[in-house]
Amino acid sequence: MNKQEPGIDKMTPAQLKQAHPFLKEVDSLALANAQRNLERAFRNYHNGRAGYPKLKSKKNSWQSYTTNNQKGTIHLSEGYLKLPKLKERVALNQHREVKGEIKSATISAKNNQEFYVSLLCLEEIPPLKKTGEVVHLNFDEEHLVQLDRKLILPKFCQEKLEQKIEQAERRLSCRKKAARRKKIQLQSAQNYQKQKRIVEQLQQEKANQMKNHLEQVSFLLVNHFDKINIQSQSSNLEAPNAIPNFQLKDWKQFVSKLRYKTQWYQKELVKQK
Repeated sequence: MNKQEPGIDKMTPAQLKQAHPFLKEVDSLALANAQRNLERAFRNYHNGRAGYPKLKSKKNSWQSYTTNNQKGTIHLSEGYLKLPKLKERVALNQHREVKGEIKSATISAKNNQEFYVSLLCLEEIPPLKKTGEVVHLNFDEEHLVQLDRKLILPKFCQEKLEQKIEQAERRLSCRKKAARRKKIQLQSAQNYQKQKRIVEQLQQEKANQMKNHLEQVSFLLVNHFDKINIQSQSSNLEAPNAIPNFQLKDWKQFVSKLRYKTQWYQKELVKQK
């Protein structure tokens, strides 16, 4: 039996609010974005690009929504953020300058304790100065990239953090066993849940460090070279028995960053087979 889309994706936000009065409390643009995401998910499913869409669970640690900026409904001023449907401005810890025109905002909550906002902005990016230099690179499990030119890349090591994660995961496993011995459900085991949050924080820190390193290396290459040739994805790990610092998924993210940064700064990226 083929799976069919629910009728909800064919209703307008106004019709949804009439059918479900509680939705009147929700920002209408956030509701429209959620409906658009649902339509895209089913379109990808029917075109064979993805599996059948899964409903979001209230039990997920991460919850989020996206809303659009219309005539200043989203703006920053004096350390506060104004969002649609909220009467009061929200105090925030702004970690970087916002440039350009704000188009939308995605608000995320982790365990309803940590809250984040990501702003999508339209910005004019000036091209970088031309250097006339060309570089060939490929994937390296130890250093991320192997270059045919001499260039000092930022150092990257997560060995200490990996050790912390391993210790935290072992402690989590012990507390899981202890809860089972006491016949306590994991959702109610405070020690287990506390340790689980510690593991999640360490894993998030690891992901943030990787993302930051990929950003630094990709910008450094785009800044120094006008043309970047990607030769292959072959591994060049000198010590086969060592644990690699980078995996192919990291390489794919790195290439993705190179792709849009070369477009932004009017440089050239060539992928060779």
